[in-house]
Amino acid sequence: MLVRDRDAQQAELRAQRMLAKMDIAALQQQKLAFFRAAPQPAALTAHAERTLLKCYSVMKSQVYTPEGRIEHRWTTPDRVPHRYLWLWDSVFHSFGNVYIDPALARESLLAVLDSQGEDGFIPHMMLPDRASDVTQPPVLAWGFLRLFEKEGDANLLFSVFERLKRYLAWNMEHRDDNRNGLYEWYVDPNDPGCRCGESGMDNSPRFDAVQRMDCVDFSCFMANEMRCMERIALELGQTQDAAFYAEQYRRTADAIEAELYDEKDGRYYDREIASGQLKRVSAVSSFLPLFAGACSREHAARLVEDLFDPTTFGTAVGVPSVAVSDPTFGSDMWRGPVWINYNYMIIRGLRDYGYDDAAERLRRMTLQTIEKWYAREGSVFEFYDCGGEVSPTLLPRKGAPLRPTDAFVRYPSIRDYGWTATLYVALRME
Repeated sequence: MLVRDRDAQQAELRAQRMLAKMDIAALQQQKLAFFRAAPQPAALTAHAERTLLKCYSVMKSQVYTPEGRIEHRWTTPDRVPHRYLWLWDSVFHSFGNVYIDPALARESLLAVLDSQGEDGFIPHMMLPDRASDVTQPPVLAWGFLRLFEKEGDANLLFSVFERLKRYLAWNMEHRDDNRNGLYEWYVDPNDPGCRCGESGMDNSPRFDAVQRMDCVDFSCFMANEMRCMERIALELGQTQDAAFYAEQYRRTADAIEAELYDEKDGRYYDREIASGQLKRVSAVSSFLPLFAGACSREHAARLVEDLFDPTTFGTAVGVPSVAVSDPTFGSDMWRGPVWINYNYMIIRGLRDYGYDDAAERLRRMTLQTIEKWYAREGSVFEFYDCGGEVSPTLLPRKGAPLRPTDAFVRYPSIRDYGWTATLYVALRME
């Protein structure tokens, strides 16, 4: 008998012995109990209910236990290839996880702070034994404030307030070199192909031939963090801190309006620092001033027109990462497809400005897209074709998809993606 045949027989015998000891029916009921206890809105269609349960299942599968430098339970966007803790993903995950396990939502945010350096820096990605040396979109104060609004635990805010202050102070010190209240993603001077990986927009045409720029997305994220910190400070009775963050919010919001808005196009763009010129790539980042509360009512109205204009951003699925009219528009990741986290932030911005009908329209489009492709492909995806016609499995991801799939050459479209699942839940439950 060959060694491999003997090993296979031994493995089979071990499996049979283990199965004989297990109460399969009890294990099945234990698994099903999780889904029976998971909250569901009333009057869901059968299809929406199946999608919601799928998202709960994805969320349940992407939780890790404490290990090494990570002292809390933590979440990952997917098991392959993003099998790490990521800064902004963790915040978006908490928005859905709070509905099935509030303690998990809390821990997953605290886990991000486990990686914080003494100087306040928080890496964009970490593992139990190592971390990256760049950061990611600052949304952590927003995450903690949202959790407080859900649970009302001021002790949590008190426990993290000083660390959040150090985090924002690090960004203010290291990512606003020209001290104008606008923020710049890191550009590696030794890498001519640098993609501003801190932004989370891996291959956006905003960063083609990138130079240092005052960036509309980074500036809006920082503005939103400042106003969240003002609210947290007020909850804690820290009036001096509240006044400081109110001032910083106003400074950045005013700079966004004055320096990054193009009156002719009615859009917000990045501005190259060296030339002083706007980099006119019509990207989804143009709508983040709605999310940050940083645009005037007049400018908000123009953004809403742009949002639903079929010649620019008004697609069948939501807000494309690049306008269909832009010369750089395509179907590869951040060069055209729709990302659920941006739809989510824009929905919240629309509500804040009183555009409730527009917010509801975008919310329904987002939910229907996730449901449609779950029904057809059995998964929830990282990003979606803005026209609603091409399967996410066929969309390029930093290059044309390989047939057959070969992850050693290029990763295919990511299935069962974390924030797509959690934000589907959030949009259903909110």
